[in-house]
Amino acid sequence: MPESVQFIVGNTYHKLPSRHAKQSRSGIRKVHDVTIFLDITRGNPDAIEKVSFDLGSSFDPQTFTCSTPISITVNGNQVWRFATRQQVFGAFHADIKIRGAGGSAAETSHFVSLDNQSEENAHSQRPQNFTEHKQLKAPRMMKVPETARFGIELELSSAMQLQAETVAPYLQDTDIEVHVIRDYRQGRSTSDQWKLVPDGSIVCSASQPDCNKFELVSPPLCAGKGLHHVSRILNRMENIQPRLKVNKSMGFHVHVDVSSFTTSQLIKVCQQFVKYEEVLDTFMPSSRRTGSTESNSYFQSNRGSVEDQIFYGGAVSNRQIHNALEECHDVPSLVNMMNRQGRYYKLNMQNLATGRQPTIEFRQHSATMNYEKVSAWIRFCIAFCMNSARLKAPTPFTDRSSLEKKFEGLFQFVIKDRALREFYRNRRDALASGDDDDCACCTTCAVGRSGGRGCASKLY
Repeated sequence: MPESVQFIVGNTYHKLPSRHAKQSRSGIRKVHDVTIFLDITRGNPDAIEKVSFDLGSSFDPQTFTCSTPISITVNGNQVWRFATRQQVFGAFHADIKIRGAGGSAAETSHFVSLDNQSEENAHSQRPQNFTEHKQLKAPRMMKVPETARFGIELELSSAMQLQAETVAPYLQDTDIEVHVIRDYRQGRSTSDQWKLVPDGSIVCSASQPDCNKFELVSPPLCAGKGLHHVSRILNRMENIQPRLKVNKSMGFHVHVDVSSFTTSQLIKVCQQFVKYEEVLDTFMPSSRRTGSTESNSYFQSNRGSVEDQIFYGGAVSNRQIHNALEECHDVPSLVNMMNRQGRYYKLNMQNLATGRQPTIEFRQHSATMNYEKVSAWIRFCIAFCMNSARLKAPTPFTDRSSLEKKFEGLFQFVIKDRALREFYRNRRDALASGDDDDCACCTTCAVGRSGGRGCASKLY
């Protein structure tokens, strides 16, 4: 069935004080702040994959692409907006290309006016139409930015006869070396090779009460190439017999390089994290949510850390938490606010305080050898950090905001990836319906019991 939408093209305008305006390469102040938009006023916004705004050769880059529309209200009506915001020194012409979710394409244009433009004025004009005649394809996860640097840690176990020295050759490839490091301190040092490092925090599964416990640690990885290396490693794991196992005592950690971030940008990352921490809990099995025994031990609430330090004898509001983070004057004070009792928090920032490496660590995800889950969480963590840093400081939710509103806000305004939105919506709903992929192992697994549910080993 063809999918048709109606849309309006226009721009907003705001003149900036000269002291707040950026300077062009020729030294002219860009005092004109404009947002060029394509608003879907009727129809399914998912019929459009992306909208590209070609602003002309004087812009660098010349073309800006928007793949995730945001929901706003204009004249009392909800619209879905694809847009790009620019600071300019004069009027110009924008060529706009629409690509449908089935592959169809269309073009339109807009003269960017520098008068008193508003959404209301633009929406008084006659709408245009776009029809996607081909079958809609599911949205694809966006490419990882070329500047992104990250690392991962996968906690795993193997049968006693399968030592780390035996596992390592299975994982190696033409340009991927895996070293076995028996010394824990040496294993924590940054390396340019993949490593298998002992991990005493892991508990064996009931079905395999005697096991080897280790962590697979990556070197610093870069963008899409890094994801490709992760994919190859996980694919080779499938050939290992007896199978490697994971359970709920194990985790999957992602480090994101923030060496280029300023203190103010790190503050925004932290503000966004505590703002949406409740939403992130819904993506995780029950043992990895705030309040669980495991969370209280190994990935505590960052919001709780801030609350504990600004407690005034009553409930702490979202605004108070937001302001407390905003008032941090340097990285050490910010780290202390987010990690009051050390590194065992969902968002661990201790590396920035110690200088060990310029990364922040997302510690909450459950152990997995499933590439789709690994890839999605890596992409999520990178997008969360990079977008939080470049966007303006967030506004805290009112204390009565619904969880659904927060979920939509996270993906519309921070992650900006519709495929990731659908991935985590499906994961959230599956967990809420009882399909909890958290293997029900606990400390009793070490002696072969599973606390009543059974501790099936599976590729999460």
